[in-house]
Amino acid sequence: MFKPSCYSCRKKFEPSALRVSYSKNYCESCGVGLFGEEYFSFPPKPAPTIRRNLAVHGAVLLLAGAFFLFWLSVSVVEFF
Repeated sequence: MFKPSCYSCRKKFEPSALRVSYSKNYCESCGVGLFGEEYFSFPPKPAPTIRRNLAVHGAVLLLAGAFFLFWLSVSVVEFF
C-alpha cells in the first residue's frame, strides 16, 4: 500500500500519523518545529478509501481508452 511522506523530512508514514497544512503533509516532529502548538489544530490526513481508489483507477482507464481510440482513428486515416 502507498505510504505518504512528510513534506519536510520526506520520511514515509501511515496517513494517520500525518496532518495537513496548506495541502502539505507534515509529521509531528516537523509540524511542531515549524508551526508550534498550532500544528495540533490542523486536520489529520484522511486514509485513502476504496471508493476513491476505484474512482481514480476508473478515470485513468477511461482516459487511456479515449487516447487509444483517438490514436486508432488517426492511424486509420493515415492508412487510407
